[in-house]
Amino acid sequence: MCSQVRSALRNLLHKRKIESDLDAEVRGYVDAVTDEKITAGLPPDEARRRALSESGGMEQLKQAVRNHRAGMLAESLGQDIRYGLRQMRHNPAFSWTAVITLGLGIGATTAIFSAVYALLIRPLPYPGSSRLMEISQGWPKSGDYGGGLVQQDFLAAQPSLKSFSSIAGYIYDSGVAGSYSGDQNLTGTGDPIRVKTVRITANFLPVLGVTPVQGRNFLGSEDREGGPSVAILSHRLWESEYGGDAKIIGSSILLGGKAWTVVGVLPAHFIFPHSAIEPDVYIPADLLASTNLGATSVTVEPVGMIGRLRDDASIQQAQTELNLFAKNRVKGYDSLFVEWAEGRQMTVEPLHHYLAGDDREPLMILLACVGAVLLIACVNVANLQLARAVAREHEMALRGAMGAGRLRLMRQSLVESLTLATMAALLGLGIAEAVTWLIRRGGMPGSFTSGSFIADLLEAPFGKLSAAVQVNGWVLAFTAGLTLLTTVLFGLAPAIGASRIDLRTSLQNSARSVSSGRRQRRLRSVLLMAEIGLAVVLLTGAGLLIRSFVNVLRNDSGFDARRSLTAQIQRNRSEAPQKLSSFVQQLLPRLQALPGVQAAAIASGLPLQNCPRPRRLKFGDGPQPSYMAQPRACSISVSPQYFRAAGTSVLQGRPFSGEDNADTVAVAIVNQAFARQYFNGDALGRQFGAIEGPDKFTRMTIVGIVQNVRYGGLTGTVGPAIYLPLDQVPTQGELDILLRTTIEPGSLSSGLRKAVADADPDQPLFDVETMDERMSQSVAQQRLMMLLIASFAGLAMILAAVGIYGVFAYWVSQRRQEMGIRLALGASRARVVRLVSVQALRLILAGSALGVGAAFLLSKWLSSMLVGVTGHDPISFTAAWVLMTVIALLASLIPAAQAARTDLISVLHSD
Repeated sequence: MCSQVRSALRNLLHKRKIESDLDAEVRGYVDAVTDEKITAGLPPDEARRRALSESGGMEQLKQAVRNHRAGMLAESLGQDIRYGLRQMRHNPAFSWTAVITLGLGIGATTAIFSAVYALLIRPLPYPGSSRLMEISQGWPKSGDYGGGLVQQDFLAAQPSLKSFSSIAGYIYDSGVAGSYSGDQNLTGTGDPIRVKTVRITANFLPVLGVTPVQGRNFLGSEDREGGPSVAILSHRLWESEYGGDAKIIGSSILLGGKAWTVVGVLPAHFIFPHSAIEPDVYIPADLLASTNLGATSVTVEPVGMIGRLRDDASIQQAQTELNLFAKNRVKGYDSLFVEWAEGRQMTVEPLHHYLAGDDREPLMILLACVGAVLLIACVNVANLQLARAVAREHEMALRGAMGAGRLRLMRQSLVESLTLATMAALLGLGIAEAVTWLIRRGGMPGSFTSGSFIADLLEAPFGKLSAAVQVNGWVLAFTAGLTLLTTVLFGLAPAIGASRIDLRTSLQNSARSVSSGRRQRRLRSVLLMAEIGLAVVLLTGAGLLIRSFVNVLRNDSGFDARRSLTAQIQRNRSEAPQKLSSFVQQLLPRLQALPGVQAAAIASGLPLQNCPRPRRLKFGDGPQPSYMAQPRACSISVSPQYFRAAGTSVLQGRPFSGEDNADTVAVAIVNQAFARQYFNGDALGRQFGAIEGPDKFTRMTIVGIVQNVRYGGLTGTVGPAIYLPLDQVPTQGELDILLRTTIEPGSLSSGLRKAVADADPDQPLFDVETMDERMSQSVAQQRLMMLLIASFAGLAMILAAVGIYGVFAYWVSQRRQEMGIRLALGASRARVVRLVSVQALRLILAGSALGVGAAFLLSKWLSSMLVGVTGHDPISFTAAWVLMTVIALLASLIPAAQAARTDLISVLHSD
């Protein structure tokens, strides 16, 4: 093997000397044979002729030697590549059209694949990540704790689930008073900042295989109730706030008004195993001591669970064991929780699958769409290659006559196609690198100017995982494979055609115009119908998403987003209600005094945000219904001017006033949905109870009815909602500020920050945005999908139109003489146009029909993403069919018009 490699390298690197030696050797051989024949008595000329004849000719003999020489294949391929590059230089229009067409398709496909790889294929950055599982549960009837198990069940599951070598848990934003998970204020480091805090079990990091780079992990006893106040910092917070100082270990930080001792710092590469959470501070879980879930249980907060599956256990075994655990646990519940857990569903799934979440289906749809665009591009280039192959038929015939075999001709054609595809791949990689850079930047807060087109379009399209979307080795391998695939797709048919040339016929027709055969015409027609059909499928999908997006924007939001500014503040959950009330009373006058402010309000939630934890209700004077039978409504605490600031109309009754405080009768304002569902629309002046515990509730009087406001985004359903005076029902944790202005809202940002700092210097302000920006963010995912698929559909339509034009322009050029004769015999120009148009219309209608049928079958993929429109919406299907038909006909009319202008005299002169 080594000798063959050395021989091949010598033949390639010393080609001139090798050729000189070969020439001398062949000449010496022929001379020797000639001398032998002269000695035998033949005349010199005849001896020379016979020597050459017996050897097959000097050049033929040298070629036979070359064919058996090591490295000849590489040399031959190099010749084919050089010839392909010369052909590209001699045909720049064809070459650049093919390269740009394929480059766009390869670039878009590679960019989407990089996202698919980063989110769906790439192993998670934890040792043995394939064995990490997410354990979750759903509560179909109550819906209170979808996702995590309650603490008591988590504690019972740790020793019970034998399919797992270890099970860890985390608690984030439990909403329990005194809990330090969720958003907290970090003070004592200069300006107060908001940080995300998560409570974790002591074995959480070991289960993931992560070790702190500074300090230590939590000890086994530190995650129990009443444990020490210790914390581990993220590497990001350690560097940004503490300058990467190792002396932070053992020091105290002030988090949520409480001192915590820092015991460790996490590695820089660590990513928290949740798609929407990336904490700054990790604190012990503060787990309960008991696993009992009875009527006296104080805390029933959910715990997210991650388990490491044993090497000898399967997911199916773990799921069976979890089902049995859930069934047995209910037997020990108090009757209150037995009803609560009815219909509970526990699931085990790979952590990788869980983290992909809602991005999985949209990504696969996008990958299918760009694949269709790439296929259309390949069909276009294949049609161009077929047309070009007809023009080069005489050249290929000459090559065959000179001894080139069919495989040699096929190889040359495929190498030329590979050269084109390689250049297109390089262009595509550049496009993919630019797109993935934008995606990564979109995942970084503040990367683009707020309100800019790029910021709106790339508002963290894949959440924090956007940072992993990049062109790496696997993506490069995918692009290389894609290049080979496109070479086969658009180069195979011309290559096979080149190898099947009838040498005699082609050489006899060399002086005549060459036209394509029936087989080639049929193949081009099939390819043309295929690209029209694919374009119709993409146009239909784009139409469905556009109509869905329009429906989302048309949804009555229940508020006026214009000229309104919002911001958030984070209060300590352990804060006394009196302190919160004092802060609000100091802040509201300062907000109202800002220039251009019409109304200022503070609330526990804003429109479009997820509805706060529903409040359980009681109607009438009878006994309190069972837990599952208790009606629920979204509950928001607001200051008096909230509805004016939000632009929400009070339809009946009155808004809140400063007199609705802790010393007056409890009152509430409800939305239309609440009034209709519980009082048949006649709710004003009626009463209901807000349940606060077993046999304990607060009776409230309805003093107003407001229009329905959407929570959970513009696509969220409108359910019953109640609004309570902030002075009567203060809230803990996060509060929202809402200002209605007469001037540009963004200009008030600095004044807003100063007003908050004046009311409380230790209070950070964050997420300062206009309501218009919040609305834009709420539909960012739908807008991105719509724009991407619409862009792909538009590109597919343009490529299909170019393909139609190219095919019929070539068809007209091949029948130019026939068109001239028809016109000379009296045919009108309109008749010639009709001849071409009818031929085009047949193909267009056939391709469109195939596309409509395929779209009908595939539209179910989009059904989960549609709002107010079905997957078989006739308007979208009809619009796609009509648009593609019109564009295709217009593309075919250009060569038809050229055919009608044919001059018979010039045709005869040219022939």
